Amino acid sequence: MALARLTLVPAALALLLGTGCLPASAPFHLYPMDPGSNPAPLPAQLRIAFGWQTVAIQVTLPGGDTYQGTVPTDAPPPADRILAGSWDRVFGTGYFNAKVLGSPKYFRATLRNAAGAELLLELHTIPGDVHGGVEGVARDAAGRLYKAGH
Repeated sequence: MALARLTLVPAALALLLGTGCLPASAPFHLYPMDPGSNPAPLPAQLRIAFGWQTVAIQVTLPGGDTYQGTVPTDAPPPADRILAGSWDRVFGTGYFNAKVLGSPKYFRATLRNAAGAELLLELHTIPGDVHGGVEGVARDAAGRLYKAGH
């Protein structure tokens, strides 16, 4: 009976990993992009948990402030272009139209902290990156702009 239990544990773990039901965590940075701000990256911990029909995203900033929210797995890319200018400001003129718009892996999440402040985050997979890297932009409630990435 012990052998049967030991065999089931790896099989169950493989199933959970394969279906994306376990949370993943990765080093992540938010780089302040506003004039006069310190350009040093803010190390942020990005945690993504894939559920049945949603993706839960949690970003914890160095001071411990945590923003979280969810995105439906079948969510279409954002129809509006609220942060299009931010993409171009961070990555260069025309970047949004050339690389982000129409990207199959492009999404927006509105994350909130305990006080209700919002962090608007847009990410997409880096074009041509064989490792599936992501990049993006974020804007906080105070209107500060950040480059998001590794």
